[in-house]
Amino acid sequence: MKRSLLIAASMLALASPAFAEWQPDGPIRLWIGYGAGGGTDVQGRTLAKEIEARRGWKIVPENKAGEDGTVMSAQLKSEAPDGQTLGFAITTTYDFAPMNSDNLSPEDFTYITTTAGSQMAVLARADSGWNTLEDLQAAAAGGEPIVWANWGTQVEAGAELVARGLGITVNHLRTEGGKGALNALVSMDANVGWGGGVQKPLVEAGVLKILASAETTPVALDPEKPTLKDMGIALNLGYQYIITAPAGLPDEIRDEIGAVVAEILADPESETRQFIEKQYPPAPIVTQGDALREQMLATYDSNVEMMKAFAQ
Repeated sequence: MKRSLLIAASMLALASPAFAEWQPDGPIRLWIGYGAGGGTDVQGRTLAKEIEARRGWKIVPENKAGEDGTVMSAQLKSEAPDGQTLGFAITTTYDFAPMNSDNLSPEDFTYITTTAGSQMAVLARADSGWNTLEDLQAAAAGGEPIVWANWGTQVEAGAELVARGLGITVNHLRTEGGKGALNALVSMDANVGWGGGVQKPLVEAGVLKILASAETTPVALDPEKPTLKDMGIALNLGYQYIITAPAGLPDEIRDEIGAVVAEILADPESETRQFIEKQYPPAPIVTQGDALREQMLATYDSNVEMMKAFAQ
């Protein structure tokens, strides 16, 4: 309860000076780094609608899916830093994906605000009969082929690290976004996969099961399941949803956009906040400005070290 009150108080503090000194010069393009229908897309479009309602700014969402948000971020990098073009993706788009690109760096972007955190978990179909990672391990040892649905390089590396930790071999299936990974599980193209939070309806309906949390703590959907760290696998694949702009965005524009987002996420009646509380519980996560930039650069350095260890 104390933690929830602190979160609410901090968001209200961020939201309080809502003086709209900056106004966009025409519609703002919000480029969503993942495909239509997934958790990133739904959250981004809902937030765009509520920003329009509160500020009167015209927000035009557009999906630019591909390569863990890299397709979108590569285009965003080259846009003018005037607040007219924003990106909405997840933090790995900026603190992991640039490692696989000769043309991208975390320094290429202005980090405006986070909105929510993931609920990363290892998933399997309920009809598999697997309830734990040990069940998955036993199935692989018994000769069952294991196909793991991944939507990007980081989670694919994570799946390989889990497989090594369990002493099994897996085949990797690359999907388009988190929704694609769920579709692969439901259609039986894969028998294990990752979910970042959008799996909630399928877990509640009994279609999918959570085998383990890939966060630092158990996930809210199944708090009894262990973390990967509990299983002896030192891996945290948790991420946050983030709004960005090209590098060089003036602080006053960055802060004005951040203020309206904080205002929306502090409102219990906000549709965006309610979506986050449902899909990515327990509450929104708002980090902004210089603190967010420092977080992103530090996490990038940590990911570089992780991948060096993975390559050994």
